[in-house]
Amino acid sequence: MPSDDDAFWEELGVSWRASIRDTKWISSRLETRLKFQRALLTGATVLGAGVSLFGFALAAWTLSIGWIHQSGSFLTRGATLAMVSFLAALATWALRTRDGVETRSLRETLHILSARTERLIRAADLACYSMVILAVGGTIGHTLRVRFVRPPAMPLWEDFLAVAVVGLALVWYRRSQALALKRYRHLERAVGSGDELE
Repeated sequence: MPSDDDAFWEELGVSWRASIRDTKWISSRLETRLKFQRALLTGATVLGAGVSLFGFALAAWTLSIGWIHQSGSFLTRGATLAMVSFLAALATWALRTRDGVETRSLRETLHILSARTERLIRAADLACYSMVILAVGGTIGHTLRVRFVRPPAMPLWEDFLAVAVVGLALVWYRRSQALALKRYRHLERAVGSGDELE
């Protein structure tokens, strides 16, 4: 029987234990989750690659306009787009997956789930960093445009609102994945210790 030291504790102080009577049933459910996770990672990788390539092209175009017209606003926006595109490329690289969904044991399934969840957390972290860069770069570009050209049609607070909403969604997703990772690791320890899961 697992002791209190082996329990997984939620943020509210509730003890959570692995409760598995049928290992074949839980293995089947985890296999389904692996397949869904693989589809999610594949789709996110393709989307991330497209976004990063488009971002680099848009950044180059924006920087060229800023360089030709000596516009600090466009140069700042181009640099911001380039940094965000670079982070998108890093996130895409973090999401790549080569391991298959067919596994031989519950422990191996949990190990793959943990590894893939870690990749999702890394990608979410990079996405959060990109939101910060967008907020800072957008503020600098907006300030330069107001000072040297004319105020843009869209007010700055609308941009901040959009970035804040996306940022909060990313933070929530990152927290949910971190909680899932703790559960997977708890299950891995329980399976690896040889204790009977009940």
